[in-house]
Amino acid sequence: MKGLFFGVVVCLLVLLPATIFGHDPVPVPSSPKKGRVTYYRQPDGLGIPSRACGYADTGITYNYGNVAAASSKLWKNGAACGACYKVSCGIKGVCNSQGVKIVVTDLGDRDHADFMLSSHAFEAMALPNKASRLLPKVVVDVKYERIQCKYPGHDNLMVKVTEESKFAEYLSIVLLYQGGQYDVLGIQIYDGSVKQWKDMRNYYGAVYDLPDTNPPKGPISLRLKLKNIASGGAVKLVKLDSVIPRFWKAGVAYDSKVKLA
Repeated sequence: MKGLFFGVVVCLLVLLPATIFGHDPVPVPSSPKKGRVTYYRQPDGLGIPSRACGYADTGITYNYGNVAAASSKLWKNGAACGACYKVSCGIKGVCNSQGVKIVVTDLGDRDHADFMLSSHAFEAMALPNKASRLLPKVVVDVKYERIQCKYPGHDNLMVKVTEESKFAEYLSIVLLYQGGQYDVLGIQIYDGSVKQWKDMRNYYGAVYDLPDTNPPKGPISLRLKLKNIASGGAVKLVKLDSVIPRFWKAGVAYDSKVKLA
């Protein structure tokens, strides 16, 4: 990825200094895929913090606890983080017709399943008062499709400075509330001292950092390379101007003012 990250669009960046570069084509209707799901056992039935995507405590209650671990075949080296899916089972008299909307927050392979749901999400596939009949099955056949997610109170993309960051010495970030239909292919950070965009490392999951250099002085601007799955894989660049303030703090999420619907 280094050296090629944004080289093909240098001329566009000069001509189009807008926040969002490029336009998404008309969305391509998705067709549900067949698969299998299981679930992991948490006492509260919600998500698991500090796992493969790096969402930390946010991962516990993300999407009201309707979260899942994606299998290796769907993981995409962490680009699956934040992806939203509708998952529904078809067991007559047990499963409802609406299914459940989930957000990928983790990586997990078990029972040859495409997703490991939180038990809260697994139960949400059932008809009222039928969860007790669904849970003992452990693994069920499903249909799933990529969808857009909405987060009440969080319309905009948020950039969180992770708890591992240390001001002026080490910066790592994770994107929250990205809308579900975009895969993040890469993130760059602007270094004003040399007037250059520099690639951030995909440390793990959805976490990006600067491992070998101190972060530039703020306010810090970022540039995202995104693939819109709903539009047949169209790629665009999104610039987040001064999204991280001069005196940033570890553990704080900053509003990008950008919506990724």
